[in-house]
Amino acid sequence: MSRIYFTAELLLGLIFVCGGINGLLIPLGYDPVMPVNPESAFAVTLSQTGYIFILQKTVELCAGILLLARRMRRLALLALTPVVICILLYHLFDDTGGLAIGISVFVLYLISLAGHKQDLLSLLK
Repeated sequence: MSRIYFTAELLLGLIFVCGGINGLLIPLGYDPVMPVNPESAFAVTLSQTGYIFILQKTVELCAGILLLARRMRRLALLALTPVVICILLYHLFDDTGGLAIGISVFVLYLISLAGHKQDLLSLLK
């Protein structure tokens, strides 16, 4: 079972490192490798706001690096909670063509959380 958790964290880390780098290319003046969906007014507006998009992509990049480095994984997963929920909701309501991506990220996140269930439950006590 620990291999499943490890694989989920590794994939989640790779997704968020790539997504963070890709998103941070936009404010730096470079063309992103995977561009924002031009048909989504929300995604275009979000990418044009300086502070929100930079903050979100910085959190994604840092948390992804922490997951890949296998350091402070619980903190990284907690930091990614609102990001993962927003990704799922965005693909559920705005970009249904990428719904498989949103569901995949959400499932990987839940699997990763399950690997730290006891530690995270102790935070709620």
